[in-house]
Amino acid sequence: MISVFCLPALAQGQDQIRSKFEGFYTDLGIGYRNINTSTTSVLTLNSSVIPSSVSSGGPGHTVAVMTTGYNFQVAQNYFIAIGANISPANGLTQELQIQALNKTTTVSGIKSLYNYGFFLSPGFKTEHGLVYLKVGKQTQVNNSNTGPNFNGNLLGLGYKQFIYGSIYFFGEASYSSYGAQTTSRSIVSSGRTFNASVTTTPQTNRFLVGLGYQF
Repeated sequence: MISVFCLPALAQGQDQIRSKFEGFYTDLGIGYRNINTSTTSVLTLNSSVIPSSVSSGGPGHTVAVMTTGYNFQVAQNYFIAIGANISPANGLTQELQIQALNKTTTVSGIKSLYNYGFFLSPGFKTEHGLVYLKVGKQTQVNNSNTGPNFNGNLLGLGYKQFIYGSIYFFGEASYSSYGAQTTSRSIVSSGRTFNASVTTTPQTNRFLVGLGYQF
């Protein structure tokens, strides 16, 4: 008789443990974002192409990212989440150094405003927490006066663990690769006006730690 009553109680306790990560969640991460930008240029004067090269400044910076999502339990210890994230940009305008005709000219490039994305996140529950992947789409929204938005792909890996009640700690690393965008600039140098066509292809690495709440 004792075993008959114990088994349902044990099963109920196991179900509660398995479903602890299930449901809505939201978290805030603070960390570092590194930007690696590939930039090429075509410089013309009176419809003639001028040999040139271009380099851009885009140092890494601290970043805050807010994420919200919903975790579905698809099997014992296996979850899949859908979610979205948003983060402000550093507010700095990219600087382009264009070298041509033995002279270097600095012009303003793209100014990023914020980033947002949507993702799927399969996860596996370990003894103490949840290991998860993130795969999705990421968009960098730019000032329309400086250039079009960048659209790309997101790939991430993270771990979260409850530390008190429904509050969890997490750490995450992600990589985003964006499609190329081309902008045009007019450059005045030595009394002559050059037309510069600049193609930018950014890639970013993001490292976060933070706290979240599981509803």
